[in-house]
Amino acid sequence: MILVFLLFALFPHATGIACQRGLTAVNDQKCLMMNKMELKHLWAENSCAQYGGTLVPIKNAVDNRAVANMAASAGATNIWIGIFCFATGNTTTCYHDDGSGTISYNNFASGNPAVQNGGCVYMSVTGQSAGQWVSGNCEVSLPFVCESPTTVADPSCKLNYNGYCYLRSHEIPSTSNITTFTKAQAICQANGGFLLSLHSKPEIDYVRNIYKNTRYSSIFLGAQKFLPNTFDWDDESNWDYDYTDPLSKTKGDCLLMTLPSFKDQTAGLWSRTNCSFKYPFMCKRKILEPTAVRSLKPVQLKETSIEKTVYHSQKNLPHRQELVDFSNCNTTLYMAPGTITSYGYPNIKPPVTYCTWTVATLGPYQLGVYFTDFSVSKSVYLYDEHGNQLGNPSGNQSPFRVLGPSNIVKITHDSSYDAVYGYHGFSATLLPF
Repeated sequence: MILVFLLFALFPHATGIACQRGLTAVNDQKCLMMNKMELKHLWAENSCAQYGGTLVPIKNAVDNRAVANMAASAGATNIWIGIFCFATGNTTTCYHDDGSGTISYNNFASGNPAVQNGGCVYMSVTGQSAGQWVSGNCEVSLPFVCESPTTVADPSCKLNYNGYCYLRSHEIPSTSNITTFTKAQAICQANGGFLLSLHSKPEIDYVRNIYKNTRYSSIFLGAQKFLPNTFDWDDESNWDYDYTDPLSKTKGDCLLMTLPSFKDQTAGLWSRTNCSFKYPFMCKRKILEPTAVRSLKPVQLKETSIEKTVYHSQKNLPHRQELVDFSNCNTTLYMAPGTITSYGYPNIKPPVTYCTWTVATLGPYQLGVYFTDFSVSKSVYLYDEHGNQLGNPSGNQSPFRVLGPSNIVKITHDSSYDAVYGYHGFSATLLPF
């Protein structure tokens, strides 16, 4: 087997802050791309997602000027930026697209944010208002600026993202590109890396884009189960992001990620599989800084039995309890990922309550509502952000999903007759899509 990572794993090599091909380093800390094509907000976000990025989140005045200058040089008048607001006149409800939280710096024009005009935010580029931010209708088409994470230069790495080098199994010469979990992990470790671990929605989008023109529909992830419903990354990184398909019924001690197109409602989600089945895989290697010297660790494969496996971090799923309320009933803004339930769920005699939920995710995404348990008398009503009804399911139903057309969905439920007729309520997982 030709060890395609080995030379660069053993010896230091020239590295430095770098950007993916097509993006430009700005202010020595941001990788940006100006796109003159005018797109609606969601389609602009999808374009940025192909680079594992989002519309540009702006966090200080220096970067604000840099983005405005880049757009002006391209001849733009207004551009989409990576901020979404949920309330008028309240910047504490404005979130950065990159998942870093609510904004601390802002350059909103007077009277903004004004979400009655739309929750999306654009920057004015010309005239006296140049550099100022304005709330706008997300259905308007505008040019835009994308940002993707900076990385470390490595001439040996074809797929370089956020300080890591990614290698698809079919690109490794003299190896089987479809194999079992144990053998895949051995190949990755022998080449200085580990099977793929994932830590954000943008990283998931980056990997999906890498595979979009291949014939593969799924790949192994570098995780194994060590307790029921609890997985851990083999590279000992933290389990800090979970994109497990709430509706998947497959069994097994390993995980797969699906790789369909961006329009498929299972795209990027993770599901269980048998570790002895054979699938394509991806290796992920950390790129060393210039002064670092890498030494290869001996390949040590983990057994899949619980007794022989010791793990670094873990993800414990919440345990449901009678009479304890996890419903988030009457929440004015509940951000995904997370879970909502009918009030008192899963009490066999749920209390009579009328609940409303405004549930949302960050600006780059649509909101997926995954009903994992559903048993109600009166309908659960789901609406988009404009009040258009998306569905009104009722009765006892098998698990199902509702995909919002944008990042906001409003839900209502009246449990008046649930206990009377033997219904126990519902539970729904919320995920960005």
